[in-house]
Amino acid sequence: MTTGKDKLLDLLKDSGDEEALLDLKILEEEFEGNALEKAVKRRADGEPLAYILGYRHFYKECYKVVPGVLIPRADTETVVESALQFLGLNKMATGDLLNIPAYGKDLKEIRFADLCTGTGCIGISVANEIARSGIRACATLVDISDTAVAISSENVRTQALKPEDIRVIKRDVLSGVPELGELDFIVSNPPYITNKEMEELDSVVKDHEPDLALRAGDDGLDFYGPVLNIAKTLLKDGGALIVEHGYGQGDSVRKIFGQGGLKNCMTIRDYGGNDRVTVGIK
Repeated sequence: MTTGKDKLLDLLKDSGDEEALLDLKILEEEFEGNALEKAVKRRADGEPLAYILGYRHFYKECYKVVPGVLIPRADTETVVESALQFLGLNKMATGDLLNIPAYGKDLKEIRFADLCTGTGCIGISVANEIARSGIRACATLVDISDTAVAISSENVRTQALKPEDIRVIKRDVLSGVPELGELDFIVSNPPYITNKEMEELDSVVKDHEPDLALRAGDDGLDFYGPVLNIAKTLLKDGGALIVEHGYGQGDSVRKIFGQGGLKNCMTIRDYGGNDRVTVGIK
């Protein structure tokens, strides 16, 4: 006998959902009745699960996610781990992370920025870990998108341990240096998908996640020069610029950093063994 659950599962399978059984189980934990049917239809139409649920777990927090902001990925946690290693706060570091030089400064207050912040997941997660260590973290989250500014502000209120120490501002990092004062480090997960790659992306990403947070020109490197200029202006001597990039862009980003005057430029691999984060020291 065919049950309602069987019909929903068949709907997901027929749509090409390779994780239909898991997706249905997750949706059943959040919805029931007509709401469940609507959620399953949205998933069958290719909408990302995080948008349907309205949240995504990242590092130690759970961030609100809506259409119009990039969905946090596990690979991006490498940015958080790299920043904490630079500050000497990553007690579980392994692999490439161990090559990141320590800041070596005894600080009671750390000032940093998260450029192209999206949901705010990187900046808030880093700030929370700094706060857990007993150090004050003064962070500025920056994005050009009104939706991202609104959602990251809400995530600050709900997920930050010290929301009063984190501000969110709307700025275009491509148009100049925001007035943020001197910073100890900068983190960023800017757009880095090439125009060609955009056309080849899975429809779940291409048709639903914001082009503004993904596309970065013919070579995918449009943002790294401007972010570097911001870092050169705002970082203290010895401060770090820590950025995410595509798995094939490590060499190019290191070259941009090195030619821009940063030292000890190195690329960190993510949990899947792919080049993911590049670090440079002013």
